[in-house]
Amino acid sequence: MKILFVCTANISRSFLAEQLLNHELSRLNLYHATCTSAGISALAGYPPDPRMVDFLYEQGKSIKEHQSKPVTKDLVDSADLILVMERYHKQEILERWPWSEKKIRLLGEFLMDNSIVNDIIDPYGRSPRHYQLAQNQISLAIQNLIEKVIKPPRNHHA
Repeated sequence: MKILFVCTANISRSFLAEQLLNHELSRLNLYHATCTSAGISALAGYPPDPRMVDFLYEQGKSIKEHQSKPVTKDLVDSADLILVMERYHKQEILERWPWSEKKIRLLGEFLMDNSIVNDIIDPYGRSPRHYQLAQNQISLAIQNLIEKVIKPPRNHHA
């Protein structure tokens, strides 16, 4: 399973989601899944948001090298699941690649087990509380994504 995380600039939210999921996939030996990230309006080659890097270090997570990249047709076509941070990211992808609709979901769908779906807020350039909220949203969504989508069904044989 190939997962593509998409946000606006690919330096904050989608970067964090990619890093957290890669860490968990490795920790749990879930090698059937891979992920990458990109941005709707990303310029290629920018470093990640230092506040998100600090958060990962505080969590004791190893950080893989990252440079921002724009969403491309190849990334969209090769992904099995595209997880966007906001509704408008989905709209942008659909305008460019309408055939991808069935594989696009909001990452916020994985926050709760009810019909309320929240966008993952964009903390870039905002207060520490905005960063904390986005980091918590993404962390929780990644854990639920692993449980509901990525982990293979448990074998019920004794």
